Amino acid sequence: MRAMTSNALSRFNPAQPGARGMKLAATGLLVVMAGVFAAARALEPRYAWLSYVKAFAEAAMVGGLADWYAVTALFRHPLGLPIPHTAIIPRNKDRIGEALARFLQENFLIPGVVARRMQRIDVAGAAGRFLQTPAGQGTRIRAGASLVQLYTAMVYRGPGIAMRIAKGLADRLERAGFSTIAEAVGSEKA
Repeated sequence: MRAMTSNALSRFNPAQPGARGMKLAATGLLVVMAGVFAAARALEPRYAWLSYVKAFAEAAMVGGLADWYAVTALFRHPLGLPIPHTAIIPRNKDRIGEALARFLQENFLIPGVVARRMQRIDVAGAAGRFLQTPAGQGTRIRAGASLVQLYTAMVYRGPGIAMRIAKGLADRLERAGFSTIAEAVGSEKA
């Protein structure tokens, strides 16, 4: 029994802590509706108005089971049975990924749209505001950002230009009071 319970819950991702609780809540509501249905059916001959309650509980059970089957069928075989047209997403994940990538490329990454959006972004201003944060706040990130710029220059322009950029950057940053970045860039030069 213990192994079966552990195996049944192992399919939940621990990074999603609410998954187990949601499963328990959904199963609990299904059991409650089954109980309401059974009670309404048993008492319906004495109280005619319970036919409405019975119909409501029956509809809730049918809807809950249909939802469970539909969601389960997308990701795996319900009850472990190899029913056709189930486990759709795992079987077609590559095709779904390609279709999604194509959709994004054709509808959102159009050069004209990207160019218009990039014109509205002030990259230099944002970088300047980021680098102006007071000392001690994000210094590791600032040092990393300057190193990324240095490495990019080395890759695309060669080590000679990168060293001149690094020296000039370190001098200007030191004069501007960004000694942490200047030290990080200076230590990369050595």
